Amino acid sequence: MVFSYDELTFASFETEVKAGRICILPVGATEEHGKHLPLCSDTVQATSTARALAERVNGLVLPPLPYGVSTSLRDFPGTISISFDSVRYVVRDVLRELIRNGIRKIVVLSSHGAQAHMAAIRTACDEATEQSDVRILALCDYEIAYKLRGTGLIPADDGHGGMVETSRMLAYAPELVTGERPVGKDSTPAFLVSRHKRKFMSEGIIGDSSRASADLGRQINSYVIEELVTAVKAVMG
Repeated sequence: MVFSYDELTFASFETEVKAGRICILPVGATEEHGKHLPLCSDTVQATSTARALAERVNGLVLPPLPYGVSTSLRDFPGTISISFDSVRYVVRDVLRELIRNGIRKIVVLSSHGAQAHMAAIRTACDEATEQSDVRILALCDYEIAYKLRGTGLIPADDGHGGMVETSRMLAYAPELVTGERPVGKDSTPAFLVSRHKRKFMSEGIIGDSSRASADLGRQINSYVIEELVTAVKAVMG
């Protein structure tokens, strides 16, 4: 059974802490994902994956953080990007509060993988562990999912909002996926640092979303969850 952290009473929470429960913090984003996927795609994936992981490792799932560092996608309507320090401080403060409450096993699971975003999360985790005997795993589930690129199952050039992400959303929340299936690429010149990706990603995605399917999404999600379970058990027992 999956427990939502914020649905517990203080008394039942105290019991769960004594049982040594693992807390899982899903982190998403509110950003464009092409014409076929919703702005909440990362948050949906993070929350759904966190709940599936919690079922396997006896975890508590915290309310998700639905904002992230999304600077390169700010030219697209709907994207909300918060600063590196905002992500860093919010994640750090949540972790410190968990630690103060007696939690000693934490997973920070992001489905938004922007480099600055993940750096903010990992910085927060470093700061939270400085004076505490706590075990924290911090990762993006796409670090696992994209291991399948170039294996024959997924094209090597698939990326944001493409075949993998569309498939995962079809498996997790098909009602949020439209019938459009765009194809897109990132034509940003090598080594160019740009905050204006729309001129280089006109469709807002990387890959061929027409090749996506719910069955493929279930395969990918299963693979991700199995790898996460292995990682959690290796570190936290």
